[in-house]
Amino acid sequence: MKTNLNYCIVLSSEQLAYLAGSKYGIDRMKILHQLIEAAVLEENDYAIKGFSTTLQVGQAILSEVDLSSKLDYDKKTISRVLDKMNQLRIVASAQSNRTSVHTLKCISAWMENGNRIDNPFYVRIKNRQEEGENTGALSNDAKPLLPPPPAGGKRFQF
Repeated sequence: MKTNLNYCIVLSSEQLAYLAGSKYGIDRMKILHQLIEAAVLEENDYAIKGFSTTLQVGQAILSEVDLSSKLDYDKKTISRVLDKMNQLRIVASAQSNRTSVHTLKCISAWMENGNRIDNPFYVRIKNRQEEGENTGALSNDAKPLLPPPPAGGKRFQF
């Protein structure tokens, strides 16, 4: 149970401006808040029918449908906001046919009851630009979160 939990959030001015902005009444920070609240603070096995993975510290599992219903936002809106958060390197999301794994890149650590829990996926501000140019959404030492789509299958682009 998260009794006394604090967050060390590091955002660039561009990331903060995006999250603070609002278009058509959509509070982008609420979406990030849901992802932060869902993030695990210790390694966790997760399984549903047709999908299983091990969540690492700093990862959350939430489908766009789950986020949409929790926040009462349109699914397409959630998808667009998550795409932009991925583009800005706030999070890195990987989708399966069942759900999405979101890796929080803007949280450097959590303080839980006085104990510091470092986020192994945190990317320092000065490295975020280099990472985007060289490797896309995953850091050099990160492993893919989901298996590749089946042959002949395709991932949806939003």
